[in-house]
Amino acid sequence: MLRFLGMRLAQLVVVVLAVTLLFYWLLNLLPGNPCVAVLGAGATPDQIGECERDRNLGDPVLVQWAKWGTDTLTGDLGKSYLTGRSFGEAVGNALPRTLLLLGYSQVLALGVAIPLGLWAGYRQGKAVDKIASGGAFVALSMPVFVLGMVLILVFTVYLGWFELGGYRPISSGLVAHAKVMLLPSITLAAGLLPVYLRLLRTDVIDTLQEDFVGTARAKGLPVRHVLLRHVLRPSSFTLLTVFGIQAAQAMNAAIVVEFLFDLDGVGSLLVSWVAAREFLLVQTLVAVIAVAFVAVATVVDLLYAVLDPRVRRR
Repeated sequence: MLRFLGMRLAQLVVVVLAVTLLFYWLLNLLPGNPCVAVLGAGATPDQIGECERDRNLGDPVLVQWAKWGTDTLTGDLGKSYLTGRSFGEAVGNALPRTLLLLGYSQVLALGVAIPLGLWAGYRQGKAVDKIASGGAFVALSMPVFVLGMVLILVFTVYLGWFELGGYRPISSGLVAHAKVMLLPSITLAAGLLPVYLRLLRTDVIDTLQEDFVGTARAKGLPVRHVLLRHVLRPSSFTLLTVFGIQAAQAMNAAIVVEFLFDLDGVGSLLVSWVAAREFLLVQTLVAVIAVAFVAVATVVDLLYAVLDPRVRRR
């Protein structure tokens, strides 16, 4: 276990270094002067020069990236040159919104996909299987922003059941919190659910052909017992693998969802910093996201051992 965690830590360092260096190089390819973009066209040459010195814009890209890494390791995560807000203050306000959105969407997607995928695989070729598969293809073909706009028009504009006035924390009340988080969570979950459902359905169909499932059926065990105790666990490996991949894809889709529903989460913060040329803040946030992705992949690998004792022994 210690060797495994050590390898993961080494992988984390390599991933963060590679991602941040590549991203920093891409940011510097953007046309225009970042200091002019921040200070505006009315800035004096002295103000622009001071900004360039503060940001080390006169140094090569590799030197700028190395200075950013040194400052980050010493605890200086940077602050906005335009607003003066520190990285911790900005992310501390936006991160809970994004984490809740991602968490709610995954719970909704898995909560529907697992029972429906189990039943569709068990009833292969029947009406429930055809309806579930057809619905999954429809959901996959619909862009996230289209579904989000439709939900806003129907449930917010016409029916008035939900609100579109920004984020409300749980402390403001569960009802008020649900009114602003349910629709974006459904929108994001709609892109995850069909993938989970189709994969689980396929694996369930294969698992049902195994001898141990036939033995369980021959013992007269109820269908629910067979599916939950004997079929679900060995059918979850592909689902678990894709869950780790979809966690990254969900973050990409969350940027669009946060913009549509005015949540001002990490995705919106990243877009605003890129537009304002806040390169140092963007670098730090990209590093945090890279660490999160590697952490999710590590947890997925550890969960393999929970599902399969053979992996745990090896």
